[in-house]
Amino acid sequence: MVAVVVLVAAAAIGVVLRDVRQASAAGGTDPATSTTAAVAASQQPGAKTVVFVADAAAHPDAARVRVLLQNYFDAINQGNYQLWSSTVLAQRTRDTNKNDFLTQYRSTVDTSIVVHRLEAWPGGGLLALISFTSVQDPADAPPDLRVRCLRWRVSYPLVTEAGQLRIGMASPNTSLREPC
Repeated sequence: MVAVVVLVAAAAIGVVLRDVRQASAAGGTDPATSTTAAVAASQQPGAKTVVFVADAAAHPDAARVRVLLQNYFDAINQGNYQLWSSTVLAQRTRDTNKNDFLTQYRSTVDTSIVVHRLEAWPGGGLLALISFTSVQDPADAPPDLRVRCLRWRVSYPLVTEAGQLRIGMASPNTSLREPC
């Protein structure tokens, strides 16, 4: 099962990278098809609204995924632990209490959020392939990359828990980041 997850994650990252390169080459100015790579560092932070590329927007679950992800990123941007905890699996809220959340995201602003693809997840649910930009105090950035602005490409598993769609834990192997 682990091998399947790693293979799916690797394929997912490849798809996001392909979409980023294609949108960058095309100029990527339409919000529905733009990526964080198309937004100059001088224009960061960008819009805080979650947008979908055409393929992802056509997915039957796009509307509920959009609401979930918008709430997730709004919660981070507003430092709203209660809203954040309503978007993630219960295990994540047990692992991250309110003080940890507030410390982890105290200076973070996530913008230029693009959903590139929604795929079936092998264990049930969906895999959302997303790119976004985070701007934060360098002291709050990941320990191995202490910079003000990061471009992220992440695969989030989306699963149903207690009848609600929730965001699972992204594997470190499915998260790519680079300075803006």
